[in-house]
Amino acid sequence: MRSTSRAVGPVLTLVAALAPPLAGPVAAASAETTPQAHTWHLQDWGDPQRMCVQHGSGDQVHRSYFIFAVTGTWSTNLYFGMHGLPPGWTATESHLPPGSNHPDPDDGATTINGWILVDGPVSVPLGVYDAKIRVSDGTVTETAPTEIVVTAQSWLDCMQA
Repeated sequence: MRSTSRAVGPVLTLVAALAPPLAGPVAAASAETTPQAHTWHLQDWGDPQRMCVQHGSGDQVHRSYFIFAVTGTWSTNLYFGMHGLPPGWTATESHLPPGSNHPDPDDGATTINGWILVDGPVSVPLGVYDAKIRVSDGTVTETAPTEIVVTAQSWLDCMQA
């Protein structure tokens, strides 16, 4: 798994530079249903992804992305979205069509094949919101934890916490 994290790190650094609210590697996946034999998995890269949002007032909106990777092979659509978002926030819901995604045999790098747009008002109460990325084939659902931190700190201070 170490080589996957190294390969993902530069991608996340680039994405973070282009979209500053995005942070951290994709989080550990967990099964929400009884484990069944299936051929795909939501990639486990360790710590939750973290998004820092500076608290504000009025009708300001924050918008950014969370990323994920599904590995293996799947023959049906894999539906994805998020739950546990701050009040008034929304996330895109869509699907990955049947396909496959396998780590590179030479360096273990994994292709990011999922992006979820999240947005919502910056005026929600200060705090850490433990949201989850959810991927399901209709029978098996896997999740990955994320953190949306609404803070008075600067983005940089929040990301380094």
